[in-house]
Amino acid sequence: MVGNKAGFSRAAGSKMPGNKHRAAFPVGPGKKEIKKMKTEVQITAASKVKGAALIVGVYEGKTAKTVTWTAAGENAAAKLTNAAALIKAGDISTTPGKTTVLLQPAGLGVSRLVIVGLGKAGAMTQDDYVAAVKAAVKAAGTSEVILAAEDWTVTDRDEAWKALTAARTAFCTLAPKITLKTAHTEGAVLEKLVWLSDKKTKAVADALEAGRIEAENIHWARHLAELPPNICTPHYIAQTVKELTRKRGTGLSVKILDRKAIEKAKMGGVLGVSKGSAVEPAFIEFSYNGAGKAAPVVLVGKGITFDAGGISLKPARGMDEMKFDMCGAAVMLAAVKAAAELKLPVNVTALVAACENMPSGTALKPSDVITMSDGKTVEILNTDAEGRLILADALVRAAVFKPAAVVDAATLTGHIIVALGSAHSGLFANDSRLAAELKAAGDTACDSVWRMPLGKDYTEALKSDVADMANIGAAAGPGASIAAAFLEAFAPKCPWAHLDVAGTANTHSGQKKATGRPLPLLLAWLRSRAAEEFKDAVPAEKAQKTSARKGRKAAK
Repeated sequence: MVGNKAGFSRAAGSKMPGNKHRAAFPVGPGKKEIKKMKTEVQITAASKVKGAALIVGVYEGKTAKTVTWTAAGENAAAKLTNAAALIKAGDISTTPGKTTVLLQPAGLGVSRLVIVGLGKAGAMTQDDYVAAVKAAVKAAGTSEVILAAEDWTVTDRDEAWKALTAARTAFCTLAPKITLKTAHTEGAVLEKLVWLSDKKTKAVADALEAGRIEAENIHWARHLAELPPNICTPHYIAQTVKELTRKRGTGLSVKILDRKAIEKAKMGGVLGVSKGSAVEPAFIEFSYNGAGKAAPVVLVGKGITFDAGGISLKPARGMDEMKFDMCGAAVMLAAVKAAAELKLPVNVTALVAACENMPSGTALKPSDVITMSDGKTVEILNTDAEGRLILADALVRAAVFKPAAVVDAATLTGHIIVALGSAHSGLFANDSRLAAELKAAGDTACDSVWRMPLGKDYTEALKSDVADMANIGAAAGPGASIAAAFLEAFAPKCPWAHLDVAGTANTHSGQKKATGRPLPLLLAWLRSRAAEEFKDAVPAEKAQKTSARKGRKAAK
């Protein structure tokens, strides 16, 4: 990545200390993974619930020292002996996201009552809602939370959206820590979310489960990204994905190309970038078939498991964050896994080129010319612009699948961080309809994107005197758009979009954590395509059985 993991390792240390840390939610060496997360819809009055923590909301009252309880909140407050005194003293805040925690509240059957401010009634946006859920769950700090949010009104959003979003947000807020410390005390991890309701509906129960599945796959993507690069090698990723396909009836299948197969496919970008590393590259094709013979969506992810910059070496300061240069790959693999677990009636394939970008006597050099898998020649002006090289080969490969659409995600440029910060992922597309779909999905999932420009001006910047194109612009300029223009030259002849997630895939602070973005966006997009395009293609159950048979044959 300028400015800022599938294969087989030949390095002596490449045998992962490895397998014992492969659990989805590791909490330290040799420790077992946490209990499986659960959701439940409970029909009862808030005053009668029993459990660890109950969350209720309050709106602004008529004066500064008054509040308006939500219906569930009012029901709970009726049993709360000191509710009036708390309001009078100003201890209960109506400021959006502000919380008040009462331990062992008298009159209620819960160990904690969390009261969260919701602002003005009728004015809550979806961002306000997410912030309120996150703040309340964090304040609760318990393994089980009862959420009374059914009557929280969110502009233009229904109860199913609230349930899905609450589950995803809650489980991601109190998430298991990823650590390899020998002495580690795990903080609160949410294991059960109860949705308090007046009536039980299948739509809400299904939405809660969907939110849980999304959260678990966000954890999985974060896990891959946050593991040390000596553990999470291309080989590790490949083997981890391979293990997912061994269970029958999932609709999942995988094909892994080792160096020999990559050479046969003439992937000059993958081979060139990996030249400087003792760790072998790999190319992963991870598929879920839930829609019979329908044209698949292909998701392409950048899988640089560690990016030293190659000969164009990065500064030492901050280089440790370059293990996150495979966040795009982690998310695309998680999207396929989640689609299978959600049983979406879609066909989706993730393509991941995974390798390291290291300096050595065999590494690519500035001024080298390589030949890509489609025959184009590329002059290397900066070896730290490596992500676009491996993505280009993957995009060429995508055409083999005759896709309905192709979307790639990559921590590609520092320029996108300068342009958009960590608020939005950069969206580039050759198709306005696809761009609109992704924008709408991002808005729905609170995983926003901002469309950036493509065009001839950026393509012109990639001219080379000795090759078909250069891998960077000849002069300083809009690097994110120029990088996207490079990728567009290799995209298949179908709707294509590129998500530059350098600013959103991981935090750029002392915490150094992966975020799991843009997985919520991708799943919202796949869900919308399933509803609109694939619902009549083939019965999902039949498609999954067919795919399972194919997967078993491939595994053999």
